Amino acid sequence: MAGGAYDAEAWHDFFIAAAGATAALSGLIFVAVSINLRDILAEEKKIGSSYLTGRALESLVALLIVLGISLVGLDPFIGRVAFAAFLLFCAAGSAVSPVRSISAYRASHVKPIAYNLRLFLALLLVAAYAISGVTLLAQGGGGLHWLPFAFILAISIAAANAWILLVEVLR
Repeated sequence: MAGGAYDAEAWHDFFIAAAGATAALSGLIFVAVSINLRDILAEEKKIGSSYLTGRALESLVALLIVLGISLVGLDPFIGRVAFAAFLLFCAAGSAVSPVRSISAYRASHVKPIAYNLRLFLALLLVAAYAISGVTLLAQGGGGLHWLPFAFILAISIAAANAWILLVEVLR
């Protein structure tokens, strides 16, 4: 990390792969919702909860944050401090998912299947981004090496939600 910048070249291929994967998966979420929109809205109306559209939002936020981090990470001129600040901003942005989940549950008193697991994974994702940003700032403790874990977690969350919105909603 010469001159206070992270080694953009070393992370280039990782960010290219992540950007491509998340862009494609974001499209899958839109397709899943558009194909099953009537069924999704009918199910939500029946139980009085927005947990299915919330899953779509959760997925898009998770994927678009990975995409944003990847695109910013590809900027060869961004410094370590600026990138760390962006990671912390993304950690705050990814907190939309657990906050929305808790709010939907409190409003409807309907606890969806695997609610606690989903909440735990969403909080774990927030923590992974925050740890990455903090340790990048501190220049110790892992820094960007927390990102592969965070990206795999975000993609896994989105893929599971896509499956539910595409297939399980029709059962």
